[in-house]
Amino acid sequence: MLLVAKIGRLVGVHGALKLHIMSDFPSIFVPEARFYTKASLPYKTPAHKSPPHAQSHASSDMAHNTLIVRSFHPIKHHIIFEGYHSRESAAQLVNLELYSTLEESKKICKEGEILWQELLGVPIIDRTHDQDMQLGIIKDIERIGEIDYFLVATQAALLHQGLPKTFLIPNIAQYVRSISADSILTHNALLLLQES
Repeated sequence: MLLVAKIGRLVGVHGALKLHIMSDFPSIFVPEARFYTKASLPYKTPAHKSPPHAQSHASSDMAHNTLIVRSFHPIKHHIIFEGYHSRESAAQLVNLELYSTLEESKKICKEGEILWQELLGVPIIDRTHDQDMQLGIIKDIERIGEIDYFLVATQAALLHQGLPKTFLIPNIAQYVRSISADSILTHNALLLLQES
C-alpha cells in the first residue's frame, strides 16, 4: 500500500475536507476512485449506485476501510467522499491517511513515469572521474520541504572503509543525472557519503 495523501481539516458544511497530497500524481483523485485507510470507518455508501443527488443510507454498525471519492477540487485540494456529505459525518475522517495499491497507482502513470516506490532497492551508481562506483541501494525516499531525498543504504565494501551506514542524496540536477527502475545515476554523490 502506498501513502498518497493525508486528510486535513473540515471545509464548509457539506462534508468537504482539505487534502494534503503526498503523491506526485494528483490526477488519481477523481470521482469514484477508491482509497484505503488503516482505520475502521462506518460504511456509509449504499450497495447500489445512487444518483449524485440521492441521500445515502448510513449503516454505522458495519466497519469498512475503503473511501470512494465523490468530488475533488484540483486547485483548492478539497475532497468529498461518498457517504460523508455532512460536516458531522466527515469529521471522523480528519487526520486519516489515504493509501492506494501499487497496481492502481501504476495505472495512472504515463510512459516513462516511475513511482518512487518502484525505486526502493535500486542501486545508486556514482560517476567520478569517468569511473562508475556503486554507492548503495535506495532504502527510502523522504520529502523535505520541496525536495525529495534518496535515503541510501551504503554498499558493504564502503562500510568497511568506515563510512556511514546510510546517507541522503537530494534529487536535484547537481547530484542526480538520471533515474530509471534499474539504477539511479549520480555524480558527486560520493562526496555526500564521505561528508556524512
